[in-house]
Amino acid sequence: MEPAHGDPGRAERRADAGADADADADAGMAVVAALIAVRDRFHEFLPRALGDEPDALHQLRTNVRRLRSVLGAYGAVFDEAVATELRRRLRELGRELGTVRDLEVRVQVAEAAIADADEAGRFASDAERERVRAVLVDDERTAHDRAHARFVERQALPRAAHRIEELDRVLAEPPFSERAGREAAAELARLLDREAGRAAKRARRLPEDPTLDELHDLRKASRRLRYAAEAVCRPPVELFGDRAADLADAGDDIHDVLGDHRDELLFAEHVRRAAAHAAHTGEPAEVLHRLGDDADARAAAHLAELPAVAATLRKAATAWHAHRPR
Repeated sequence: MEPAHGDPGRAERRADAGADADADADAGMAVVAALIAVRDRFHEFLPRALGDEPDALHQLRTNVRRLRSVLGAYGAVFDEAVATELRRRLRELGRELGTVRDLEVRVQVAEAAIADADEAGRFASDAERERVRAVLVDDERTAHDRAHARFVERQALPRAAHRIEELDRVLAEPPFSERAGREAAAELARLLDREAGRAAKRARRLPEDPTLDELHDLRKASRRLRYAAEAVCRPPVELFGDRAADLADAGDDIHDVLGDHRDELLFAEHVRRAAAHAAHTGEPAEVLHRLGDDADARAAAHLAELPAVAATLRKAATAWHAHRPR
C-alpha cells in the first residue's frame, strides 16, 4: 500500500471514521487508529508533565512506551526505516522522562519504607526518623526538582519540537508497506502471536537464578506484549476478545512484579550509598543499613511471585497461538 499523499490528515480522518475497527478493516488503518489514540493521550499529558502535575510525568512516559511498543509490534505495516527512526526518537524522549521518573519512584519507595520502618519500631527516636527522611526523601525531592527543570528546558529545544512534529506527520500520512493492506484481524493476530511467543520464550528459558539483565529483558518483552495486546482489544481497535486481553493482563502482571523488584533493589543500593556517606561523615548509619536489608527482603518477596505469573503468561501465549484468527 502506498503512503497517504496529497491531503494532510487524510489518514487521521480515515482512522477516526473507522475507529471501531472490525474484521473487515485493513491492518494499516487499524494500527494508525490505535497509535492516534495513544498520541492524543500523549498530547494531553505533555503540558501537565511540564507543569509537574501529580502523576502527569508517569502518564506521559507510559504513553511514550505505548507508542514505541505498538510501533515495535506492528511496525511491519509501515516503511521499516520510518518506523525505526520514529521509535528511536521516542526512545530518546523516554530516557529524558526516565531520569525524572526514577527520582519520583525513589521518593515514593522511600516514603513507604520509612512508614513501614516507623510502624515496626526501627527508629530509635523521632529525630532519627526525621534525619533519615531528610536524606532519603527531602534530598531526593530536591534532586527531582532539578531534573524536572532540565527536562522542561530540553522540551523547549527545536529537537523536541521536531520529534513531536515527526510523530504527527507519520500518523497523518502513514508510509504504509504492502502488509498494511492486508485484512486486519489475521495480520495483526499474526504479529501479536510473534510478541506473545517472544515474551513466553523469555519466561520459559529464564534460569532458576536469573541475572538482572535476564529479568530486565523479560520485563521489557512483557511490557511490549501488554501494550501490543491492549492496542487491538480495546477502543478504538476492538479486534480481539478475551484471549488477547489475557495476554495483556499476563504481560502487565510480570511487568509489575519485576518493576517492584527493580524499584526495591535500586532503593537498597541508594540507601547503602547513603549509609556509606553517613559513616564517612561520622553520622550513625545502622538504621540505613537496616532499611537496606528490609528493601532486599521486599525485593526477594516480589521475585518469589515470578514463577506463578510467568506460568500464566506461557498459558496465555499458548491459548492465543492455538485460537488466534487466521
